[in-house]
Amino acid sequence: MPKRLIIIFSIAILAVTASPAFSAPDFYMEDIHIPSAIDSGMGGPYPTDNEGLETIFANPASFKSAETDVTFTDFSLLLKGPIFDITSLVISSMSGGGELTDILSSSSAQSILSNIYTGVELTGPIYFGYTGDGLGFGLFNNTDITLRESGTLALTVETTEDILLCGGYAFRIPLSRDQTHVLDAGVMMKGGVEGSLEIEKSLLELTTLLSDLSLDIVMKSPFSFSTLIGLDAGLLYTWEGLLSVGLTAQDIYSPAIKYTYDTGLTGFIDPATVAPTPEYGLIPFKLNAGVELNPEIPALQQYITDFRFLVAYDDILDFWLYPSEAENALLHIKTGLELTMLEILSVRVGMAEGLLNAGLSLDLQLFTLNAAMFGTELSSVPGLNPVYNMIISFVL
Repeated sequence: MPKRLIIIFSIAILAVTASPAFSAPDFYMEDIHIPSAIDSGMGGPYPTDNEGLETIFANPASFKSAETDVTFTDFSLLLKGPIFDITSLVISSMSGGGELTDILSSSSAQSILSNIYTGVELTGPIYFGYTGDGLGFGLFNNTDITLRESGTLALTVETTEDILLCGGYAFRIPLSRDQTHVLDAGVMMKGGVEGSLEIEKSLLELTTLLSDLSLDIVMKSPFSFSTLIGLDAGLLYTWEGLLSVGLTAQDIYSPAIKYTYDTGLTGFIDPATVAPTPEYGLIPFKLNAGVELNPEIPALQQYITDFRFLVAYDDILDFWLYPSEAENALLHIKTGLELTMLEILSVRVGMAEGLLNAGLSLDLQLFTLNAAMFGTELSSVPGLNPVYNMIISFVL
């Protein structure tokens, strides 16, 4: 049975790696991303992760070894880029009696806006999930508002709303009679919808837009609506709970359809509007591998109840499957460390995309507080265009 499973898994991967040669999609779409303060503190999800609801975004094979976890809501706030610099500039200028239009036209504001990438993401209130007994499923929503440079002296405000539904099953294959060596395998189906609204203005038009912002501008700005389905699969080998090796095949086949309305939300809502020509896209396939160590430290066991060291390499085949979209190999490497003390406080550090990450969790019985600071590299070369972010979440 294990040999057959590995053969099937390999055939699926080979089929995906060969697919770009047979058909070219109209566009490549990014997978729907639901931010996690726990994952962010260690550099993102790992193929060996079997801690709670994070397994849904890490490896469906982990559903078998994950402890039963039911989450009814998770309110997360993610701040991206120099949002504190902008807020500080506005507050200090307006406290001195300055007008917003004058602030935006100042040299300090122009310097920030000339190469900007900043925004806010809100996760919830739709956030429900369950993992345990080999099952895993969830329903999530995420709102993303991003301000970014879109050209010389031009800015784009993009608002995106995502809803993701996913569910899967994992089963165990004992590799030894005493089950010191086990192999878990899992699959997960997912489906989602995404609506995206873009408002593009020059720096000179920005002051006019903010002083005369109306619903009409929002309703008539270009709007796109996408639907997607997808399939993930994974393998997870564990040895006595001390060593884990994971392999995930994300988006083995994940097609998407996008409709773009030049007339904006007005055209999308109006039932008399003729739907635009659909574009058929694909979420790029990703093959990820990772290793995790869970050593026991007897001298510290009274204080440190859990110790995890993780290493992973994401998107192993991007240079082959999507050479035009491939990134520097250093951006694919990530490593993380997590210490849980007295089953109450968890401290995390990590390195991903060549940038440092750190976070913590505090279990307060009624709810859990999670927070993290992490870096994101916007370019395909390490250190060329880094942005630091902060996320905080309350989990019930």
